[in-house]
Amino acid sequence: MSDLSAEEHVSKAIALHESGALQESSWHLRHAAKQGHPTGMLLYALACRHGWGMRPNPREAVQWLRKAADSASLEIADEEDQAKEGKPVDVTERKTRKAQFALSIYELGVSHMNGWGIEQDKALALRCFEIAASWGDVDALAESGFCYAQGIGCKKDLKKSAKFYREAEAKGMSMVGNSWIHKPKYSDDKDKARSKSRSRKSIFHRKKD
Repeated sequence: MSDLSAEEHVSKAIALHESGALQESSWHLRHAAKQGHPTGMLLYALACRHGWGMRPNPREAVQWLRKAADSASLEIADEEDQAKEGKPVDVTERKTRKAQFALSIYELGVSHMNGWGIEQDKALALRCFEIAASWGDVDALAESGFCYAQGIGCKKDLKKSAKFYREAEAKGMSMVGNSWIHKPKYSDDKDKARSKSRSRKSIFHRKKD
């Protein structure tokens, strides 16, 4: 097992998790994370937070979320440099990196919002949600909208809330019960609906080398 590549550890971990073998799944994720695999670090962070087959460790979860975000951001920067130099870049991989970065930042926001493994800071949590939202994370868009609607970590601002909610809706999230976001007084003519994002599940189906 120790001879497996990080990619193989992640693949096995996902299959084991789906079959209910959480302890063994987390073992593989831990090895993938320690090998510096971005998805491995992200998923192991969630395993630490939720206690998937292990004792919950929210503090360690935050550490791995930060590492996952740092790793993904560095790879995104490298790919952008390659693109500027005219070198070929795998578009699918590039989208995957961006999704991983956004999800890592979003999950850091969740940790800050709830005080899981880190000091509770709702304003910083909202900032994390907004950053992840700017990268297209649909849950981050919805959370940002909720925070501005309720005045969590910020001053209540229904116009900003409606903007985030509309963007989340444009990406496929149901906004049943929130028809108010389309009222003219909460609209901004400059807003443009973005196309639907891919399913978050796609971060688990990366192209094999």
